[in-house]
Amino acid sequence: MKFAPNLHFMYPEHPFRDRFAAARADGFAAVEICFAYDVGLAEVRRALADAGQQLISFNFPAGELVQNVKRGVSCLPDHEAEFHAQIEEGLEWATVLDCPRGIAPLSGNVPDGADRDPYEDTYVSNLKVAAPLAEGAGVTLLVEPNNTQDQAGYFLRNLSEARHAVDAVASPNVRMLFDSYHTQIMEGNLVARFRAHRDVIDHVQIGNVPGRHEPVHGEIDHRFLFSEMAASCYDGWIAGEYIPAGKTTAGLDWLDRWKLR
Repeated sequence: MKFAPNLHFMYPEHPFRDRFAAARADGFAAVEICFAYDVGLAEVRRALADAGQQLISFNFPAGELVQNVKRGVSCLPDHEAEFHAQIEEGLEWATVLDCPRGIAPLSGNVPDGADRDPYEDTYVSNLKVAAPLAEGAGVTLLVEPNNTQDQAGYFLRNLSEARHAVDAVASPNVRMLFDSYHTQIMEGNLVARFRAHRDVIDHVQIGNVPGRHEPVHGEIDHRFLFSEMAASCYDGWIAGEYIPAGKTTAGLDWLDRWKLR
């Protein structure tokens, strides 16, 4: 298993453009980002090149984000054109940045008490259209549930719902992201959840509960989780999508203690 920092969560003590160099100074040759569309494709490409880094994943566009109100459009009927534009832009970024995977455009929010079937049909239909485009570009789209404590009303709430979408699309280029923070809040039982969906998990993100801090601070025993992940033959990336409790570099000592770098 390999670890990479998410530069939108880690190194917040630096301006975004400087976080690449800060991560490189800590020995990271690979990084992950979320949304950097305001920074621009050319500038992100330059930052990666200057730091000699590989981008392992990033968020495809999701449009305007409004806490607990609007978080993507992928499941929203009558927003298909917007979704397709997001896929097109995301694949352009993936191609230019030579990035092998990206988090699929966020699913969107569903009103309380609404019939979920039309939203589910729309979400799966959109991913079925996007899958061959991703395959043609050599990119894997990651489907990720979010916890509804932080994102009330979000359509994809747990691993089973994400798995249902992945199975319905039935494409090797649509896979699942396992996030320890979201999963612990919504479901717990992380090892069993990981094992149950191991065959479709292509990427892992981590953050502890409560607070979404380093894996050593909180109720999740990440060291045990990592050992069980390794036992299930996961040898992919683990991205630190956590908020450092203090300075980022000082909080990385767990990587050395657990021999992850």
